[in-house]
This record gives sequence, C-alpha cells and structure tokens, in this order.
Amino acid sequence: MNATLAYRVLIALRACWLLVEWLFNWGAFSTVTTFTLTRPFATLIAEGIAVAAWLTILAGMWFFQRWARLIFVIVLALGLVSSLVRGQRYSLSAPPSFVPVIGVIMLLLTGTVVALSFLPPVRNRFTTKDA
Repeated sequence: MNATLAYRVLIALRACWLLVEWLFNWGAFSTVTTFTLTRPFATLIAEGIAVAAWLTILAGMWFFQRWARLIFVIVLALGLVSSLVRGQRYSLSAPPSFVPVIGVIMLLLTGTVVALSFLPPVRNRFTTKDA
C-alpha cells in the first residue's frame, strides 16, 4: 500500500466516524447545555453545518487542496487550545464502552493524517494539480 492510498483510507475512516458520531449523538455531539435543551432544532442545524464543514475540509484533503490542509491544521490547533480552557462537559447518557476507545484511535489517525500531509510523497501531491 503506497502512502497516498493510506492517506486516503485514513481520511475516509475519519469522515465515516464523524458521521457515525453525529448520527448516534456520541462524543462531542452529546454535550448537554441550556441551548441544546431549549432549542433542539437549532442545535441540530448548527451541528449539521459543522459536520458539513468538516466533510468539506476532508473532501478537500482527499483531492489534495492546499486550503483544506491549512484549514484542517488551524481547526485542530484551535480545538487543542480550546480543550485546555473548556470546562466540564455533560451528557444525558454515557455512550457505549467502545466509543472512547475508537475516539482515541481516531485522534491518532487524525495526527497521522496531519503528519502524512506534510511528509513526502503525500506533501508533493498538494503542490501539483493532478488528483
């Protein structure tokens, strides 16, 4: 398996887990706040827009777009900084026991996607226009 194929497989896995997490209300989407309790449709629309934005970024990375790689890294850096200052998050119910394990695996795969996107030969695909 070459590096480009591995890179695309990792992006596809990340996108699939993002959709599963959203559809089953696991992970970051299971947070309970006053806003989510009083305005469920607004929350659903906002989460849908966020998922669509993530899928757009991942699709851009699939096709080796430089803007997608830049936005991906910036969003990950902002997420890291916000996780340091964010308070406790609460959920109405605990997700199944395998969800945190897969979440950690997805975190490692996300780091691998970032590393591969800045290392050759995948890095070289971002400089050319063929996909």
